[in-house]
Formats: sequence, C-alpha cells, structure tokens
Amino acid sequence: MANEQACCSDNTDAVINSLLTATGLGIGAGVNAYATLLVFGLLARWQPSLFHDDLAKFFASTPVLIVVGVLYLIEFVADKIPTVDHMWDVIHTFIRPVAGALVAFAAVSNQIPRGAVIIATIIAGGVALGAHATKATVRGASTITTGGLANPILSIVEDVFAFVSAIVAIFLPWLVLIMVLLVTVLFLMRSRRADNFSKP
Repeated sequence: MANEQACCSDNTDAVINSLLTATGLGIGAGVNAYATLLVFGLLARWQPSLFHDDLAKFFASTPVLIVVGVLYLIEFVADKIPTVDHMWDVIHTFIRPVAGALVAFAAVSNQIPRGAVIIATIIAGGVALGAHATKATVRGASTITTGGLANPILSIVEDVFAFVSAIVAIFLPWLVLIMVLLVTVLFLMRSRRADNFSKP
C-alpha cells in the first residue's frame, strides 16, 4: 500500500513538473521561439539523457541547430529595428505558438502519460500565444510612448528572458509560476498604460 501511494505521488509530481516545464517553454517560445528552440536543442544535444523523444533528437541534430541558430540571428537583428520588429511579430503570430507546442511535446512526451502530454502540448501552445500577445502589447506601448527608441533595449531584455525561461523551465519548473505571474502583470500594466495614453 505504501509503495502504491509513493508511486502515485511520484507520478503526480512528474505530471505537475512536466506541465510547468511545458508552460515555461511556451512562455519562452512566445517571446522568442528561436532562442527557446536553440536552448532546448543544445541541452538535448549535450545531455541526451534528459530527453528521449524522437522530436528532441530532431531538435538536437546539427542541421536543425544550424537553421535555428541562423533564424535566431535574423530575429536578433530584425527585432531591434523599429517597424521591422512589428512586422516580424505579425509573421510569428502563428509560428511561436506552434514552436512552443512542439518543444513542450519534445520535452515531456516520454515522462508522463499520453493524455497529460496532450494537455501539456496544448497549454504550451496557448501560453506561447499569450506571451506573444504580451510582447506585441509591450512593443506597441513602447512605440507609442518612446517613438520606438526603447524597442532595441526591450528586445535585448526579451532575448535574455527567453534563454533564461527555457533553462528554468527544464531545471527549475516550479519557478515557472513566477514567470507566469510576471508576464500576466506586465501584460495588464502595459495594456492599461497604452489605453490611458490613447485616450484624448
């Protein structure tokens, strides 16, 4: 009986941790999909014992890492140029949620039951879309209030956040709750500020 309870507890912890990991990766992908994919791919390459899914092996392959690295460099430049950054965000409205869902699936698919994997994948895609919307809202507010001058600084902060969030999601999933709170508060603050500024 005690062994069954311990096993059930371990399974529950694994599911919760995996859902948090998926959420964190979704947040990172919503801010910068290529940074998140790059971190995950490199970790899967250097620490293959962490992930056993075929999709993880795909992300860890040399051709994919090269392509993702090049795309990250393109985003690094494009995301720091006013107007171009907004166009880039529009293009990635669908790319970032898909990337978030895929990287989450690759991270948790062999650790929890299939039903939980599906839930984690859906959560990651939804969270990525929310994080993308938050980023776009913050950029819009920055463009309105600073004429786009602060956008390059915001872009650097977002790059760092995406890298850190991917690492935290994998190794310290419980800290993802803080990330969720941070993104939510930031979205609400920026939305309110943009609304107030646009009022006559």
